[in-house]
Amino acid sequence: MPILTEAETGSPEFWAEKTPDAVAVISGNEQLSYKEWNTRANKMANSLAKHDLKPGDRLGMRFRLGIDWFVAQRALQKLGIVQVAVNYRLTADEALYILHDSGAKGMLCDDNDPRPWLKHNIGLLITFGQAESAKYLRYEDLVAEGETTPRFGAARPQMVMYTSGTTGYPKGVPPPEPPKTDAEKDRVNRFLESIASRPKRPDGRRVVMLSLPVHHGAGPLNSTVATATGGTTVLLSPFDPLEALRLIEKYRVNMWTAVPTMLQRIRSLSSEVVANYDVSSIETLITGAAPVGSALVKWVIEVFGPDVLWETYGLSEAGIVGAISPREKLDRPGCSARVHDGAEVIIVDHEWNELPAYEIGEIAVSTPFVLKNYIGKPLLGLEVLRDGFYKTGDAGYLDKDGYLYITDRIKDMIVAGGVNIYPAEIEKVIASHEDVRTCAVIGIPQEEFGEQPMAYVIRRHGSILTEDHLREYIAVKLARYKHPRIYKFVDDLPLNTVGKINKVELRDKYWQGHERKI
Repeated sequence: MPILTEAETGSPEFWAEKTPDAVAVISGNEQLSYKEWNTRANKMANSLAKHDLKPGDRLGMRFRLGIDWFVAQRALQKLGIVQVAVNYRLTADEALYILHDSGAKGMLCDDNDPRPWLKHNIGLLITFGQAESAKYLRYEDLVAEGETTPRFGAARPQMVMYTSGTTGYPKGVPPPEPPKTDAEKDRVNRFLESIASRPKRPDGRRVVMLSLPVHHGAGPLNSTVATATGGTTVLLSPFDPLEALRLIEKYRVNMWTAVPTMLQRIRSLSSEVVANYDVSSIETLITGAAPVGSALVKWVIEVFGPDVLWETYGLSEAGIVGAISPREKLDRPGCSARVHDGAEVIIVDHEWNELPAYEIGEIAVSTPFVLKNYIGKPLLGLEVLRDGFYKTGDAGYLDKDGYLYITDRIKDMIVAGGVNIYPAEIEKVIASHEDVRTCAVIGIPQEEFGEQPMAYVIRRHGSILTEDHLREYIAVKLARYKHPRIYKFVDDLPLNTVGKINKVELRDKYWQGHERKI
């Protein structure tokens, strides 16, 4: 997960003292001042401290984007509690796996009905907006009954993020270890300073629109950007293109991080509708997590201006690797990033031989925060991690100046609307159906979301299994966003020379004519 320097990230405690009445967060008609934010977080932290929690303990955080999340995560920061991000869209089985795998001592959730969690052994359960019960703690009571004794937390959140699993199970990425040597400290500082300056952030007080989920690394990161200057974070959830334009105009938003799907949805509006809104306040518009096509770049320049759009490239296992400015993007069409200071990128073949400029191979990255092992798992093997370089599963090349171009995906992964989906998770569930002999899931192009999952299924002999049967079967086992949008029943699947399903052959026919095969 990306990390900001202490100098870049201001704390709510600092601004609660300096500008107590300034608006920190806006959500719909509700506003939260820095003073109220800090007071509520202090009260909640002091109440939680009585429940046998100590620094370094982990608690699950299953939240939609809202003001309560800001208070809760700050309370945990004050206690030194590590936050385990749990996607609120996951099914109970998926969420339980993350809680147990991470060793979380409990969970905070804003589920509309948290009672089903009482059937499971998850430890401490803290709810929001619920009736009184002896079976769980209520956020409202923790805040109301807590003492106002000041507490102070680190500016940077400690978080455990979970990636989708290549083997059918998600894997936990722990918080990075602190540097141990002077050389490591110097590299970390150079890396963080580079991240803090690229993309360029607005000078002065920032008004940041946050439309990213808080169970993904980018959401919590962006929640700190406005706070760094005592500014305001304007929440937009769920995402709506017209509401995004309205909020930008109303609050004079000057910075926004959006996945390409969000920008595509605004682009799908008529030019007359878009022109009705004043978006001239936007100074920095950051995108990433999915490919940004040349047509979308051209549209952003026309609507928001030529010096606004920044594209970033990174991954949970290494952090943000690089970024490319608007001018660089124009000079180098198709380029994905200029590598940050303190980070390195090499292009390698399957035997880790480094390839020359312009030759396509697998992208391997080295940053101060490259993952060594997932939670509860052994150290990564040499096939993935070697000499500090992590194989990303993306294919691409470097030009003579060291700019990175991504061309394809080697790793068996789908990115839909900026969300990573691993086919192995879907295949594991589909294949567990008694009438399925084997299956293969691939990503195929979809205009709005970039990609969507498609499943090839071989039925057992004599079966009358249908698409509706499979949709019903996986409904309670997989989060909705992981469901295949298309099913195709076949009698056989292409195999490679070692007898594995050849997904390249399955995918290629759908990606012909596209700029990039991802």
